[in-house]
Order: sequence, then C-alpha cells, then structure tokens
Amino acid sequence: MFQLSQLQPFDSENSHLVRLTINEADREIAWQQAQHHSNPISRYNAYLNGACLNAVLNWLSEWLAGEAFPQPSVWHSQDISSIWEVVNGTAIQIGDTRLVLIPSDEGDLEELCVPQEWVDIPNWSADYYLPVQVNLDGDEDECWMEVCGFATHRQLKNEGTYSAGDRTYALPTKELTQSLVVMQITLGLNLQAEVSPLASLSDLKATELLHNLGNSSVYSPRLIVPFEQWASFLANDECRQQLYNQRLGIIQEPAPSEMIQSQANLLQRAKNYFQAGWQMTDEIIEKLGIFDPNLVFAIAGSEAYRYGGSSSQKGIPTLLDLLHDRNKGNQLRAADLLGRVEPGNVEAISALTNLLKTTKDDDVRCQAAVSLGKLDPKNSAAGVRIGKIIELTIRLDTVRVLLEITLLPEGSDQTNVYLRILPVRSKTLPLNLEVIVLDEDGELLWEEQADSDTNRFQNDFSGTIGDYFQVKVAYQEVSITEDFTI
Repeated sequence: MFQLSQLQPFDSENSHLVRLTINEADREIAWQQAQHHSNPISRYNAYLNGACLNAVLNWLSEWLAGEAFPQPSVWHSQDISSIWEVVNGTAIQIGDTRLVLIPSDEGDLEELCVPQEWVDIPNWSADYYLPVQVNLDGDEDECWMEVCGFATHRQLKNEGTYSAGDRTYALPTKELTQSLVVMQITLGLNLQAEVSPLASLSDLKATELLHNLGNSSVYSPRLIVPFEQWASFLANDECRQQLYNQRLGIIQEPAPSEMIQSQANLLQRAKNYFQAGWQMTDEIIEKLGIFDPNLVFAIAGSEAYRYGGSSSQKGIPTLLDLLHDRNKGNQLRAADLLGRVEPGNVEAISALTNLLKTTKDDDVRCQAAVSLGKLDPKNSAAGVRIGKIIELTIRLDTVRVLLEITLLPEGSDQTNVYLRILPVRSKTLPLNLEVIVLDEDGELLWEEQADSDTNRFQNDFSGTIGDYFQVKVAYQEVSITEDFTI
C-alpha cells in the first residue's frame, strides 16, 4: 500500500492533502502549447491544465508503483487541445478507471465545480473527480498545485448542486473525501451513476453547430446551444476536432451540405446496383429464408415484430437491454430488430449510435450501422447493405451463395467495405468454393477457399469514392465475377 508520507503533504493540519511543485520547464511548455488556442480564455484554460499535468502524472506513477495497476495516461492525449479549447478539465486513465482533474486558480478553493460534459456524456464520465488548486503567479519555488480530495461520479450526480447557468455540478470541498488513500483502495470499483445515452445528431445539425460555434469570438460555445445537442456534437471526435480547427482558422468551414453528402451518396451508389440484380439483403433473406450461422434469430420472429409490433413501444426496452447482452447473437438480434421499428424513432437511433461507439465486434458494428441507416438514413454513421444471389451451375447441379456487401462511412471520403459470402439454405458453404477479390490494377486483395466446416467468407477493406474492385466466386470449373465501384 502506498504510504501517505510519500504524497508530499504540505502542512501538519492538512496532512491528507497533497501539494506538488510545478517546475519552470513544465510551465514554459504549457505556455507555448496554450498559444494554439483561439482566444484568451481558451489559452489560459489550456495553460492551467497543461502546467499541472506533468506533475500529476509523475505523482500518480510514483503512487501506483508496486501496485497491480497500469501506469496512468492522459485520455485523448493526441487531441487534448480540442477539449481544452471549450471545456476545463483533464481525464487520466488508469486501466479501466478514470480520474478527471479540475484545476482552478482561485485563492481559496471552496468547492469542486465540474463541467457537465465530464459528468453527463457517457464516454466522458469518470469514476473520480479531483479539484486541483493551482498557483502560477509566484517565483519558481512558489508555483504549486494542491489536490484537495476527491468526489465520485455517483456522489456528484446524487449530492452535487447542478447550475444551469454555467452547466456545472458543484460540491463543497468540505463534503469531499479528503484522504486519497481511500481512492487508491477503491480503484477498480464501479462508482458511476447511470447516465442517459446521447441522442443522435444529424449531419445537417452538426454542420449548423459547426457554423454557429466555429467563430473564435464565441468564448463559451458550450453554453450557446442546448446541452443535448452540444454533448452529442462534442462526443464525436471528428466534430470536436473540426470545431477546434475552424476556431483556429486551420481549415475552412465546409459547405452546409458537405457533411451529409457522403452518406447520401453512399445510399445512392448502393441503389445504382439494383438494376444489375442486387437487392437490399433483408429482402433476399425474407424471400429465401437464408440461414446465417452468425444471425441466430429466426426470420419468422423478425417478421412478427415488423408487422405486428413496429409501431409499438412496448418491445423497445427489451431490445435496448439485449444490445448490452454478452451473447453476440442476442446483440445481433436486437440491433436487427431495432432497424425494423418506425423510421426516426429517437430511442432506437440513440441506442444504435451508442452501440456503434462501444462495440468492438465487426458483425455487431455492421448490423448496428445498417439498422441505423434504415431509421436515420442521413446519419453520419449509417451504413447500407446490399446482396446478390450467385448461382453456379455444374451440369445438373446448381450451387447458390449470397454475396453481401456492407458499406460503412469513414470520414468525408473514405468507405469501409465489409464483404461476406454466405450459404443459402445451408449451414456451410460448398466444399472448395473459392472467393478472389482484386483491386482495379488486378492486384490480389483477398483469396480464400472453403473447407468442410466453412460457414462463411468475410473480409473488409477501405477505399475512397470511385475505387473499383472485382469479386470472383468460383466452384470447380465454373466462376462468376462481379464488378463494384465504391
């Protein structure tokens, strides 16, 4: 266990508090980096956060030495400036545990005052919040920072005073847990209260917010628009970086339609293949009753929900619960069925958007994106899935497989292509079936051959709009080639 004496207590009356020296080198680096912000308030906020960061990391590293915890790291260190431009605070990650430092240069720190973003944005919220009193006005030996205890997320949500004026949660410092040893003992416990998922933000609204908030003369963009919109915008890494860039004049503001153009083109490009025999994959599944071993729900169940319950809200909570089930099949089923409720359903859109941000499974990600595309076609994360039955006739025998292509947007001009070949009315693909994918130069991208247990082929790759590739499906001496342009 870490000894309290190593935490540098600064006086005998408050030996549970920690005071650390901020050296001149750290202050100088923080000052130089702070110049990359749009206005005096943002620059000073970045300076205040940056000046004390190195001292805290060194202290935490020493504090955790010998303990079974990962070393601390700065959350979003690669784009931390985009956060400091608009919000006070720095998140530090220790494995799955997150601390948020809230620095202040007030002479007598009487309360912990946490911006709402660090509390109510699901992927920003932390386990612990530490008020840090900072003095940068003295000589080198007189520049210091003091950690004044901590509060948990649950404590802030349940006991903190919310101020709508500046959108903060506040707790008096006397109500904080003063001993940091308590925090060390509880590291790894779930100390967060429940936070509502963010609503989906359309690309058109994101563009509007970028236009309205990108002016550097707007010193507090976080207070200009409703929090629900601001939170969804800020939680999107791409939107936040675009806002930072625009406020610094690094890039020009995109045209109002530019951010939604890519997704609109994605859907239109997919529809262009309908004349060549491609269909939405759902239509093929419903027509032929294809069994996909990775989609473990019955088509009949999907049909019953579509025609018997699509307008009812009673099934939604159960499906939302299933999205977080540990069973992949249940997640896939819930994601698919949510795509069959009425278009524009806010709760379903929000749940699918959140799933896209949290899942690490490619199948679940694709299904969530495709379902999102059905409910909110202009959503920047929406995908589209099309398929085509490939028939390979050898003498009197015909082999049928489904060639399925899912297109997922990646930024303004990149598209992820998720390609699968699935059996039709069978659990496995035909033995020795081959797939060959070539790029526009004839270079091999992917090649695979089925054995007796192969239940599907799948692969993914990225390309830009206009990139061309070929998919060749071969069985014995027969083959069919499909051309595709992203």
